[in-house]
Amino acid sequence: MFLALLLLCQALFSVSPSLAAEVLIIGDIQYKPVADVVGEIRAKVKLPLNVYSTSDARGKLKAIVEREDARTVVALGKDAVDEALLLPPSVAVIYGLVIAPVKTSRSNITGVYMATPINEYVGTIRKYMPSIRRISIVGSRYLMSILDGRAYAQVAAYNVSSSSELVNTVNGLDESNALILLPDVAFLTSAVMENVYLFSFRKNIPLLGISEGNVKQGSLFALVFDSLKIGRQIGELVMGARNGVDMEEMPPAPPAEFDLFINTNTARKMGIVITDEMIRKAKKIYQ
Repeated sequence: MFLALLLLCQALFSVSPSLAAEVLIIGDIQYKPVADVVGEIRAKVKLPLNVYSTSDARGKLKAIVEREDARTVVALGKDAVDEALLLPPSVAVIYGLVIAPVKTSRSNITGVYMATPINEYVGTIRKYMPSIRRISIVGSRYLMSILDGRAYAQVAAYNVSSSSELVNTVNGLDESNALILLPDVAFLTSAVMENVYLFSFRKNIPLLGISEGNVKQGSLFALVFDSLKIGRQIGELVMGARNGVDMEEMPPAPPAEFDLFINTNTARKMGIVITDEMIRKAKKIYQ
């Protein structure tokens, strides 16, 4: 009798979700950004939901959705998105923790992407660093169009298609006042970044980063997404979808807010003045 009860308890409390849910989240919550996003979605979405790891959902997501009778799937990360794209269009898909909007002809899909639009950098520079009058942006044609890299008079945009082309382009930007590299992960290898930082400090041209890690390494400042805020934003999309809002009325969007990180040591070495107002706005200062 005791053994039978023990087996029953093990079945009831196994790691696989056992209760049907209207919303499924696919993502690996052992990683902090994913766990942060999931926590905020849970707080925002007042509906039954279950979480599956990407590995557990691989090749099985359609069957899981049918078993749970789920209406909405939240896919966090590229691998989770790839699985969700195979679902029938009757299932709403909302994605997050991907760099750029997902390229797909699938209907009934939206999400929040992580890359910072160029207007955020331009606005920050105009407000706090008006002496920077010419910004050079280097990246792929796709990200350039998505992030609106050609829309401003003080911006010079350069499309590249490889790491070597990126390095060669950067090394020819002697007349720039600042440099932004778009988050093309296939291009931005450690060797490429080392070359770019050497160029930046040799020519006294600040690099504007795309991550807190960039600022630690020597970028002047970076505007970075916050996973908690992205989680709330995704939660709002989920509630919109479940309340009958058409996905076309909720197109893919970047984060609604960004955190500012500043490296004052880089500013000092390059003779760039960081105003007190900008310092107060920063989430973290590296010296």
